[in-house]
Amino acid sequence: MSLLSSLRVALAALLVHKGRSTLTSLGIVIGIGAVIAMVSAGDGARTLLEDRLDSVGKNLILVRPGSRTGQGMVADFSSLTSGDAEALRRLVGTLVLAVAETQVTQRPVTTSTAHILTSVVGCTHDLQEVRNWDCSTGRFVSQDDVKKQAAVCVLGSTVREKLFPQRPNPVGQAVRVEHLELRVVGVLAPKGRSPTGADQDDQIMVPLTTLQRKLLGEERLSVIVVKVPSEDLLDRAKEEIQRVLRQRHHSKAGEEDFDVSSIHEMAELAVVVTGTLQLLIAIIASISLVVGGIGIMNIMLVSVTERTREIGIRMAVGATGADVLTQFLIEAVVLSLAGGLIGITLGLVVAVALAHLAGWPIVVSPAAVLLACGVSGAVGVFFGYYPAWKASRLDPIDALRHE
Repeated sequence: MSLLSSLRVALAALLVHKGRSTLTSLGIVIGIGAVIAMVSAGDGARTLLEDRLDSVGKNLILVRPGSRTGQGMVADFSSLTSGDAEALRRLVGTLVLAVAETQVTQRPVTTSTAHILTSVVGCTHDLQEVRNWDCSTGRFVSQDDVKKQAAVCVLGSTVREKLFPQRPNPVGQAVRVEHLELRVVGVLAPKGRSPTGADQDDQIMVPLTTLQRKLLGEERLSVIVVKVPSEDLLDRAKEEIQRVLRQRHHSKAGEEDFDVSSIHEMAELAVVVTGTLQLLIAIIASISLVVGGIGIMNIMLVSVTERTREIGIRMAVGATGADVLTQFLIEAVVLSLAGGLIGITLGLVVAVALAHLAGWPIVVSPAAVLLACGVSGAVGVFFGYYPAWKASRLDPIDALRHE
């Protein structure tokens, strides 16, 4: 028999028992579907994370107050000062491009028509360069604003939509943060969400000195943001920042009252978590494929028993053992590939649904689809070979006597 004839006979044999064939390939469908769905979901999540990292800045180092305790908690939130930021500015030109100190607090913000609770960020003019933050209208906080403790602010795009929904350009308008009235001098261009999912546009920027002396009455810092020329210099810059701050704080390694980490490290943790989940799903899917393969072997053995007389007739009219083995092996492979194709379709549907619900981009890896096809075919060959070999070893005379 030619390969085409064997394929036609295999399809005809499988279609005789449609329900049995469908149930047999169910394990393959579930296994392949799970792999495609989770690989696509993981790639989509990583793409979204990369986009959010780009919006924040991959080459940023965050210096935060407080030491890590044995329980992973942070203690002493008042250890960073503006003097620390000035000391780090002396590194500009070597391992550092820019340094910006900030203080963050949650405060109610009101206008004559709106009232919201948002983040109020006290910053210096350097933050615009550090965060690559453009203004869609107006200007950013200036160095002169910081010196004069000016009562001005720059709105994030989300805050602008909430406070001035009918006014795209609110420059010159007044907003009130608790008892302090501020004049809007600019609106930030949209940044989107951070890697942690926080809305970067839901905040108001004010001069650091204005926040510290006119609103909070304290001069502690929430974070010092350091911009490094490239990701390759992150580790060296972190070591130098830690050295400088240890000298200022008179602390030893492991006993610091500050924490230095990079945005890149936060992203790597998210990637590790995603990869672990994908590996777990892959293991579960592999178990499903093995179960599906055993099901295929079982049904093919039943098929060989049911068609023993047919096999004898074929051998009696000239079919060789190789012809019989090829026929039954093709049946197992077709059964497995059909389950694989259905599983790929199901996996793509689930991947699209997950992307829609989670809000991340749809990413389908052609390599994953090709690998799924290859795996499903390999399962058919591996688990179908023994029944096919058993059929090819039947004695024609004994087969013809079989009822």
